Amino acid sequence: MKRLLTLILLMAIAAGVAFLIMRTVARTEVTDVLTAPGPITDVSVATGAGSVAVDAGADDQLIARITKGYAFFAPEVMTTTTAGKVVLDTDCPTLGVLTGCSVDFDVVMPPAASVRATSTAGSVMVTGTSGPVVAESTAGGVAVLRSRARDIRASSTAGDVRVEAEQAPERVEASTTAGGVTVVVPRGDYRVDASAGAGSVNLEGITDTPSSGRVIIASASAGDVTIRAR
Repeated sequence: MKRLLTLILLMAIAAGVAFLIMRTVARTEVTDVLTAPGPITDVSVATGAGSVAVDAGADDQLIARITKGYAFFAPEVMTTTTAGKVVLDTDCPTLGVLTGCSVDFDVVMPPAASVRATSTAGSVMVTGTSGPVVAESTAGGVAVLRSRARDIRASSTAGDVRVEAEQAPERVEASTTAGGVTVVVPRGDYRVDASAGAGSVNLEGITDTPSSGRVIIASASAGDVTIRAR
């Protein structure tokens, strides 16, 4: 009986190794380019396994480079464009996790459009935009950089969160469960609500002003929170 169990275990290990080798050899990577004419006012980009990078462009159109990686089963990318709103979403097959299914987005969009960028397993970065921003990742870092947005919401379940504002925002919400949070804003008055469960809260060049109309809410369950002036 013991020999049989050992044999079954060895066969299972061999099958797993063979599958991984097969998946690597059979892996395909395809990049498509999508262009949506302007005016674009609202952009939503979501991926399961993969990264999302959104940058402000120079005009009112949207250009997205979509890179699909897979072995055996190709992911589906759904695109909807209605009345200035662009939605990019993905769907990996049921066995997509086992076959290395991933979709990365590299999007250039109008600077003033609002953006919602999310990833289940990957990083999210939004750079240089001025419309409202929502950036979220379940397992990956989140960064909102060179932002001129009034409203910024950035969060991660497992990853660092960083927000850098070039213009004083009216509201920033930045949070992570496992990681650190850094918020960099222009000097000025801010009402600060910051907490760190298993870390420290650091205010550098920022004074908490309860009467201020500008609000920064930052939290980390396991990590430090740093809020500082530029």
